[in-house]
Amino acid sequence: MDFRNLEDPMQADKRSMTMTTAAIVLSILSVCTICCIYVSFLLAILGIIFALLSKGGEMTMSRNARTACFVSMTSIVLSVLLLISSFVTLIMQYDSIEQFWKVYMEMVESYSMSP
Repeated sequence: MDFRNLEDPMQADKRSMTMTTAAIVLSILSVCTICCIYVSFLLAILGIIFALLSKGGEMTMSRNARTACFVSMTSIVLSVLLLISSFVTLIMQYDSIEQFWKVYMEMVESYSMSP
């Protein structure tokens, strides 16, 4: 029998709890800031990175790190859907981005001219 392949039950877990905690916090903040699309992207990507780094040297992530990774990915998907729906609404209302830009510039000029 080959004993080299058996894991030592006394071996300490190499997973980092602080990285897992940071991943959880960042994933929750990314969900809370979905309306601020760029902030949500940044926080979600950092949450995924910290969740992956929390493995430490182990082959698998802890349950909390997997949850943080899943929540961060969900936040990215929701942010992308919000961004797409914003552009679709803009195009439906103004017929094109150029038309929107024209109306926007007219509004800026009218507000900057008034006393």
